Amino acid sequence: MRKDSTIEAVHEIVVQEAQHLFPNGGWDVHHHIFEPSRFQYSPDRHLTPPAASIQQYLEWKFRLGLTNSVLTHGLSYGDDCTSLRAFVPELGKSTTLGIGVIDPSTITPDELRSMHEAGIRGIRVNLYKYNAMHDVGRQKVALREHAAVLKRHCREWSMAFTHIHPEFWQELTPVAEEIVASGIALVTDHFALLKAASMLPEEYRADITSQPGFADIISLVRSGALYVKISAPYRISELAPDYEDVRPLVTALVEANPERILWGSDWPHTPRMKVRSKEEAAQETPYLMVDDRRWLRQLKSWLTDEQWDAIMVKNPRALYGQ
Repeated sequence: MRKDSTIEAVHEIVVQEAQHLFPNGGWDVHHHIFEPSRFQYSPDRHLTPPAASIQQYLEWKFRLGLTNSVLTHGLSYGDDCTSLRAFVPELGKSTTLGIGVIDPSTITPDELRSMHEAGIRGIRVNLYKYNAMHDVGRQKVALREHAAVLKRHCREWSMAFTHIHPEFWQELTPVAEEIVASGIALVTDHFALLKAASMLPEEYRADITSQPGFADIISLVRSGALYVKISAPYRISELAPDYEDVRPLVTALVEANPERILWGSDWPHTPRMKVRSKEEAAQETPYLMVDDRRWLRQLKSWLTDEQWDAIMVKNPRALYGQ
């Protein structure tokens, strides 16, 4: 009886905390599932993550009180979305959507139709495949090639991409505007990898808005041309677990356009993006330890109830249509 009572008490605490964080529900628009025992990783992967199962994610999601999620295809699987088409229904199609990865030169209408039927509602651009992480010219090619596929077959889908050079956005802005003008929503992850003060060179720490790319990204958000996920603060700040220096970025993005900001967990918290050697990529890399509840509490304390509800419910629902 004592054990049962303890379990019930813990469950009640979890439920109460979840209701406090997400009184109207909550969307996690960026997480991954890795089950290499069921679906093998791509031989050309940039990272070898440990297993992070559907059951583990569902338990984590329940503890936080999240109601909906958008499963983002792990780049370790390459452009083979077999795993994604299986994972989304297993997570629950009524509460889960997916973002896939394609090879625009080989994808067929039938494959896209199959992805849509499985609950996939967007794609992410794999810049590693294009050797484009440090090459803005190749990034333009990758963006246009992926957008061309969506224009022909899936205009209602979104397109996401992330790179480690915010300064590229000045040159990418015309391409972004061109894509959005065609009716495709454009999304970037992890604060567009703008940096908080703790990760900036000394010359930008006093005024983070002076860092390269900041003005261009804010301009795109303000105009409605770009969605930004305020996800994975550990990729842009050294000040875990509270990430105090991230607040100015959150404020600037939300003030620019509260309807273009989303939240994602980046569960199970893979390490920072970088180009790895083939040997390094083949070695299993552990996940980061992140206090997600603490980060969410911190983030919520910086926002009004209206802003929180927009980021956690209204914006993802409007973008992904569930």
